[in-house]
Amino acid sequence: MIDPRFFGIHQRGPLVTESAVQDADVITSAELLRQPDEAYQFDVQGFVRGPLSVEHACCTDGARVRVPSDEAAYVISFPVRGAMLAVHRGRDIDLGPGSAVVSQPPAELVMTTGDDFGVFVVRVDAAALEDALEAQLGFPVRRPLPVAATLDLGTAAGREWSALVCHVFHGAVPGGILGNPLIAEPLQDSLFDGLLRAIDHPYREALDAPVPSWGPRTVCRGVDAIEAFPHRPFTMAALAADAGVNVGVLEECWRRHRGVRPMRYLQGVRLARAHLDLEEHAPGETTVAATASQWGFARPTRFATCYAGRYGLLPGQTLRGPAYA
Repeated sequence: MIDPRFFGIHQRGPLVTESAVQDADVITSAELLRQPDEAYQFDVQGFVRGPLSVEHACCTDGARVRVPSDEAAYVISFPVRGAMLAVHRGRDIDLGPGSAVVSQPPAELVMTTGDDFGVFVVRVDAAALEDALEAQLGFPVRRPLPVAATLDLGTAAGREWSALVCHVFHGAVPGGILGNPLIAEPLQDSLFDGLLRAIDHPYREALDAPVPSWGPRTVCRGVDAIEAFPHRPFTMAALAADAGVNVGVLEECWRRHRGVRPMRYLQGVRLARAHLDLEEHAPGETTVAATASQWGFARPTRFATCYAGRYGLLPGQTLRGPAYA
């Protein structure tokens, strides 16, 4: 299991003019453009989990933000507040909310900001992203993967990806969703897949191209694995690898032979196991929230909605016993 590492720096006061952490936990450094006043604040929070890190940096004063060069990662930076001018590989790129700059290794990115800015910086291990693309396509891709220097977050794919980044970041707390592999592994898989579908690269058309559908045996393998090992942190890439096909073929096979996506089927199996757990335990032995988390449901409210739709009562009623049903 990969355990997330959390980091943060919080600085106040006009005597501080530069912020940086040297242990590679905090990605950015900020050099202020002028002497700050008494209201100065600079905050960085984020996490590292295996091949992925996400940080959010914000500052009351204009700064020159540096994202160091890294030969092993793609870095996607997008402001959520304020305008910025990014310089990458000698090119000036104007940024504002709804747009992102992509730093392809190995070149440093420098962003000059106005006052009161906020920016997300997402770092993705290059090999992990390229592996994810090969799992989607089923054939080798060029390494390093050439990607566009900018990303439009106003498209449907861009909005979905940036919203997922924010969701993962806000859930990244000790004891939260990133510590549960049943939740964290599919989320990370979705972040990689969403990025590959949002950004321009030579294989975008191949990702969207029709794929063949194989016989039902491919689906049966997945069904057997899910039924036998529902506690495994399944992802689409892992299910496809188990079946010996790429992700696109796997999805088409499930659509044709089952009429449901693999992860939705997995959710149904886990929901049934959660139902059994609630029936077998007394209120003092477990909670609805603990049961939901144990079976890979990140939000207890979502778990309760799914549960009520399937069983006609709330999970708490099952836990309290037949008298409350």
